[in-house]
Amino acid sequence: MGDGSQWSLDDDWDWQMQCAQAHDALLRGTDSWVPPVEEELVSAARASALSQWHPTTSHNYLRFSDGPPPWVPGGRDDARYLPGCISFAKEGADGSAVFRVWSGFLLQTPDPVLVLATPKAVDAVEALVEVLTTDSRESATS
Repeated sequence: MGDGSQWSLDDDWDWQMQCAQAHDALLRGTDSWVPPVEEELVSAARASALSQWHPTTSHNYLRFSDGPPPWVPGGRDDARYLPGCISFAKEGADGSAVFRVWSGFLLQTPDPVLVLATPKAVDAVEALVEVLTTDSRESATS
């Protein structure tokens, strides 16, 4: 990409998958509260309607923006994060992963609303698709 090319949506998804694989490999066999499930989540998201947006992970959650973030080639300062995300942690009774779907923005006011907690990445992705498409329909009619 050093030739001045623009960073494409596919590039963004490829990069996110590579990062997820590396992050999961780092976590395997450790006593971290973050489970090695990022690759599973990113893969499920890429196979869904979420693939129309640019993915970003931040430690233990996956969120999306309407354009490439400023730190990638061709990134935009005006890329807007969408009001929803999926967090993941070892919160199952047996220490297994739990995916939490949020409407709104984590760590911001107003507080986000928990939509779903599930052990399945695919179910979390489906719920986030619903959150984001409902939000975009409501924004269009406002």
